[in-house]
Amino acid sequence: MPLVVAENQKIIDDRQKFNKIVSKKMTTDKEKSWLRQKFKEYKIKNGNVSELGKRMDIIPVSIALAQAAKESGWGTSRFALEGNAIFGQWTWSGSGIAPLDRSKEQSHKISRFPILRASVKAYKNNLNTHKSYKTFREKRNELRKKNKPIEGKKLIHKLDSYAQTGIEYTKILAQMMDQNSLEDFENVRLTGSIDKKQLDL
Repeated sequence: MPLVVAENQKIIDDRQKFNKIVSKKMTTDKEKSWLRQKFKEYKIKNGNVSELGKRMDIIPVSIALAQAAKESGWGTSRFALEGNAIFGQWTWSGSGIAPLDRSKEQSHKISRFPILRASVKAYKNNLNTHKSYKTFREKRNELRKKNKPIEGKKLIHKLDSYAQTGIEYTKILAQMMDQNSLEDFENVRLTGSIDKKQLDL
């Protein structure tokens, strides 16, 4: 949870900076450079400021915790233990761990990460950039525009393309969120007590 909250805080800080820049009539070279970096980070090729505003936003803590628990078997899976992979993200290139139950026709691996925070960062980047989660981002943006809280229960059913089981997958996640009262953690903020080495990526 501290890693999820830390990544969200980084995104919130970026959003504040972004809103400040886009509200100005003139931008400095430093601000333009920062925006270019964010367009690259959020995989936007045409410099679309409106799209960047949709993508640069938090993932509800309850959703991230439920998915981490589900995808890593509450942190006990081989992928979590050997590769800090807590969200079961697939990869077809680079470093990864081959699933034991993978068929001969399949060539995917589960992404491997040097530290847990890298896994959290990649997960958030995935939800904030991949075309499969466009409706998730649109619903989140709609909540943002209406000044409504960005909460897991309002967004979880927009993530059925995360797993092959689709709607059944999000039903299980919603159940996990309820049974474990994960929405209680939506507004958690960090104090200075977190291990800086693990948080600074």
